[in-house]
Amino acid sequence: MAGDKAVSLREKAFWILAYSVCSSSMLVINKLSVQSLPLPTVVSGAQLLISAAVVVLLQVCGQNVLGPMDKSKVLPFMLYTAMFAGGLYANMKALMLTNVGAVIAARSCLPVIVCIIEWGFLGRSLPGPRSVLSLTGVVGFAAMYIKFDTGVAVKGVEGYVWLFVWWLLLALQMTYGKWMTEKIEMTQWERVFYTNAFAIPPTIVLFFATGENAKVSDLVMGDSAWFWLAASCAMGVGISYSGWRSRSVITATTFTLVGVLNKMATIAFTVVVWPNDTSALSIVSLIFTILFGLLYQDAPKRKPAPARYGKGEHV
Repeated sequence: MAGDKAVSLREKAFWILAYSVCSSSMLVINKLSVQSLPLPTVVSGAQLLISAAVVVLLQVCGQNVLGPMDKSKVLPFMLYTAMFAGGLYANMKALMLTNVGAVIAARSCLPVIVCIIEWGFLGRSLPGPRSVLSLTGVVGFAAMYIKFDTGVAVKGVEGYVWLFVWWLLLALQMTYGKWMTEKIEMTQWERVFYTNAFAIPPTIVLFFATGENAKVSDLVMGDSAWFWLAASCAMGVGISYSGWRSRSVITATTFTLVGVLNKMATIAFTVVVWPNDTSALSIVSLIFTILFGLLYQDAPKRKPAPARYGKGEHV
């Protein structure tokens, strides 16, 4: 199985770095794209369409990156896409009822629940002392950053419910994505194609559900709109491929933790590029969150229990 193959530390580091660069850059480029083209679902839809089209183009050019489409691939990715769409909706509801601090707090705790799910369902060992220290430091210093910066604000029980639903769906998506890389034999480009192609219909639904279709006639595009849209589409291909490649060489917990650290690194970057009233203690907390995250080590697969033999049985 793909998940059982030995992977060198250099290969892991390369794909983690590639995914981190794409992920952090994507957040900044998306911000600039939406500023120039204030239709978020159109920007997202274009990224999904181009990413899927690139895979089709590679197949047409004879690269043989797409295998036959059958239910063993289609059904798992339909479920994955449903989780993704549900998580996206829950995230929007959570952001409406909470502040950014509450979302960051939930996200920083995500690697903890993911490592427990991996232990319970994916045959992983629990983290060692160094990794426990790493996760504790990430949660602790992320909490300090929130305390010194935005704080946590939640509007009633409904806010907590949507925050929990988003958090749980994201945890399931992370572990289920890892399970697919281990159990479903397919190329990385196939994973890119299915993920993006199946996400297009929910994005079209959101286009109408959010009322963006009514804004098209009055749309005023910025001077650099086409440039940033093209840049976001190119980065979308990069993050799709590097994301699935990273998932195939590291555990779900590590992949989740990389996402948290990317978020923190992007916040630190925006503080430097677009200075605001962020305190020195907030910046120090961000730095230590990232440093503690770098201490984490993949938990190995659990060794199978030794076979037990009854009386009269021989090896």
